[in-house]
Amino acid sequence: MRKLLLNLLLLLLLLPLATAQQALADDEVKPAAAADAAAPAEKAKADDETFTPPPGWRQKQRGKFVVYCSKQTEKGTRLPKEVCYDEDGIRAMLVAQREDQERVDQMRRVCSSLAACGSN
Repeated sequence: MRKLLLNLLLLLLLLPLATAQQALADDEVKPAAAADAAAPAEKAKADDETFTPPPGWRQKQRGKFVVYCSKQTEKGTRLPKEVCYDEDGIRAMLVAQREDQERVDQMRRVCSSLAACGSN
């Protein structure tokens, strides 16, 4: 009888916890679904805009593909190397550059002075 009452009490205590976890899981799924629904609209908006490459990049035609090329000097050599990317590659490169710049800026903000970093 004692075990039955303990099991019933435990069930009554854990039932609201299980429903709360299910509600949290449902809330986590909804924003992802909303983001998926918004992605085609953003992509259509991006397709409508004409792509302009960053300064220093020239548009070239390679067969039926349009690529954007720039001459870059590799480390350890004086000879310039031509690097070409398509539109998606350029966009990915620009995003990566922005993320790297944000990381560098964050490190500068954190340790901008000896007082901010302590005496590490």
